[in-house]
Amino acid sequence: MKIYPVLFLMFVFSNANAVTRYVTPAGAGLQNGTSWVNAFPGTSLQAAINASAPGDEVWVMAGTYFTTTLNNRSIYFSMLNGVAIYGSFTGTETLLSQRTFTCGFSSVLSAEIGAPGNADNSYHVISNGSLNNTAILDGFTITGGNANFDVLGNDSRSHGGGMINLASNGGLCSPTVRNCLFTNNTAVFGAGMFNNGFNTGNANPVITNCIFSQNLATLGGGGIDNFGYGGSASPAITNSIFFSNTSLSRAGAMYCWGGGNGNASPAILNTAFINNTAVDGGGIVCDRTDFGGATNSGTATPVIRNCIFRGNTASGTGPQFYTLGGAGFAATYTLIDITNQNPPHTISGAGTGNIFSAPSFLNIADADGADNCWLTNDDGLQLQLTSAGVDDGENSGLPATDIRGFARILNSTVDIGPYELVNSSLPVRYISFTGRQSGGINILTWVTAGETTNSFFEVQRSDNGITFSAIGTVAGAGTTQQEQRYEFTDRYATGKVLYYRLKQSDAAGQFSYTHIIMLKSGEQDKTITVFPNPVVSTVTVFLHHHYGGTAELDLYDKEGRLIKSIQASGQTIQIDMSGFAPGIYLLAEKISGKAIKLIKVNR
Repeated sequence: MKIYPVLFLMFVFSNANAVTRYVTPAGAGLQNGTSWVNAFPGTSLQAAINASAPGDEVWVMAGTYFTTTLNNRSIYFSMLNGVAIYGSFTGTETLLSQRTFTCGFSSVLSAEIGAPGNADNSYHVISNGSLNNTAILDGFTITGGNANFDVLGNDSRSHGGGMINLASNGGLCSPTVRNCLFTNNTAVFGAGMFNNGFNTGNANPVITNCIFSQNLATLGGGGIDNFGYGGSASPAITNSIFFSNTSLSRAGAMYCWGGGNGNASPAILNTAFINNTAVDGGGIVCDRTDFGGATNSGTATPVIRNCIFRGNTASGTGPQFYTLGGAGFAATYTLIDITNQNPPHTISGAGTGNIFSAPSFLNIADADGADNCWLTNDDGLQLQLTSAGVDDGENSGLPATDIRGFARILNSTVDIGPYELVNSSLPVRYISFTGRQSGGINILTWVTAGETTNSFFEVQRSDNGITFSAIGTVAGAGTTQQEQRYEFTDRYATGKVLYYRLKQSDAAGQFSYTHIIMLKSGEQDKTITVFPNPVVSTVTVFLHHHYGGTAELDLYDKEGRLIKSIQASGQTIQIDMSGFAPGIYLLAEKISGKAIKLIKVNR
């Protein structure tokens, strides 16, 4: 039996004349990409990538970028060797280190073309070929790909709605993908990503700090399909999440097929497989059967360490994982539910360090939390302080940080899963954060009930409620359980409407954000503000008169039909309108029916 190894190749390009190209949704200035003020428009994103040489970077501002302005389903984005494509900028940064993910990944690559809905969307959002790991994608949401060319999946246009990495017939396609969200993609095989190493190909991408959520495959691999038949499709996956992906047949989260003397054995580290579903193999399918099913060969044994398998379901066999043809599932130091995992669908080897008791999540049903933002303090898949899995992992070969950029080991032993527990995840407990205008200046006031290793507050300001810039800092009180009061004066508060928030940083460099407040025309607005408006995907609602308890809102279409009701706490609420048809919608408080606001949805 011939085994194809996983290839970890490092290519280094040195370019003394490296260029950064800038892209914003609408473009700016001369639109030649030389700076933010002369940025390429979004319709030139692929042109900016194609114009780049090894060592160059492409910086992409927050916003939505479509595969094409035409109705051609076969036009996609593609990566390039030696070129790093970075997203989620506000459009003011001069250093990559200034970029922050305040609400997940805010640069959206979308396959939504033609009519609303995914029926005529591009087959893929990203289609790659002939790449090594110097091709980098970092800081994007990949959504809307619909790889449905044929129902049996015999054509590549039925593989990889979000991303397809084509290395079949002796090729290589192993890009670096990090800090990305793959969501709402569909395909016959590999809705989020399809790695095709068929017939001596090598499709072994390096996937770090990525989220695969709510993708749908009809035959296999809701999140990822690793097709290593006769070749290799064995990605390295670290600090990642597979949540609520679905297959209507096998492998809700991931399919690994290493038949034909091939290899589909991904190395999976500190990753969570939660609430995925399929007929067989709610989490992972490991398959080394040959075409026809009469013989078995090759390798399909994912190597899994410091991971979580919980809440995955199968209407048939193997809720957490399903093995075929003598394939294996090599899990160590992993939190896993083995209920209804009957032979041959059992853990391979000794299973050192595995834990079978139930972990305690912040909220397993709501992975991105009440704020609908990934990578914030209320993410539901964080382990709580007393949970199994905290300080129960194995420390070798770890990355420096977890999925949110926090230190990967805070005590002597790593936590299991993508999140490292931050004791007191909210190091500052706020009582209030308010503002007022006086004599042409804006005065911000906030009160804390207690602080833990609080270094400072960075005051941030925006004129649109979306992109924020720092305007000053205020020293924190360190560690205290006493009430603290703070004030900051913005003496340069030009403009009729300004938005503010605080970024709090502790001694370890970890940070969190407050809700947003708005000051308008000399006084704080007393009703409801929505922004951005028009909206493409997510609208933020600010209730100026609401300070606690539960807010209840109703959303209507222009004919007065109730579309949805929203309940949330606090003053700031986000509503996902990405699936809404273009048009006018009305938002009103449920109890009073007053303070109606119009929301215009654009596509």
